[in-house]
Amino acid sequence: MASESARPVLLELAVANALASQVFERELVRAGYPFTHVGTLKLIQIHGPITPKDLEAETGIAKTTLRGRVQGLQRRGLVQRVPNEADRRSYFLEVTPEGSEFLEAMEPILDAAEKAIEEELGVSLEEYRGPLERLRNANRALLSRD
Repeated sequence: MASESARPVLLELAVANALASQVFERELVRAGYPFTHVGTLKLIQIHGPITPKDLEAETGIAKTTLRGRVQGLQRRGLVQRVPNEADRRSYFLEVTPEGSEFLEAMEPILDAAEKAIEEELGVSLEEYRGPLERLRNANRALLSRD
């Protein structure tokens, strides 16, 4: 069997992301919430109002996948479409008051998931913020060169 250090770093990132998402989903279920795309909703809140194209660039999620997530958030009344007066072919997405309330309710659940990871890890996740932001920005720059 290959050693853990022989695994490509990108594979480690992908697996760590998937597992962290599962930890958060477990905390959602424990708190009695159904699974929803909290990350997508939070990014709409941070950057909104935002066009779907800009949200796609921000998340790195494929257009069709992102469309499905946004439609689910719209059906739940957490996100709404707002006309783009500058470009009638486009529209903006923004978080509804219900979406803001939902995100506020998610804060202690997210905190619990982060705390559980930190306890297992033995360090604060804040120590990873800088390197993760640089990695995100580098990847975004690479993808924008197409």
